[in-house]
Amino acid sequence: MAKFALGDVVNSDKGRRGVVRAAYMSREGRQCYAVEKDGAMDFLEEEKLTAAPRVELAA
Repeated sequence: MAKFALGDVVNSDKGRRGVVRAAYMSREGRQCYAVEKDGAMDFLEEEKLTAAPRVELAA
């Protein structure tokens, strides 16, 4: 089962923040994600991603 959903903001182990655009299973059976950052796509395994903290804006 996927840990992240489409549209979730995540951080990679390399310190980059992006938006999940696709979730899929690799041939080896690992959960992977396509993460968009400034129009570029990164394809990462689930264990290399963490959820980005939500920022609450003041009204």
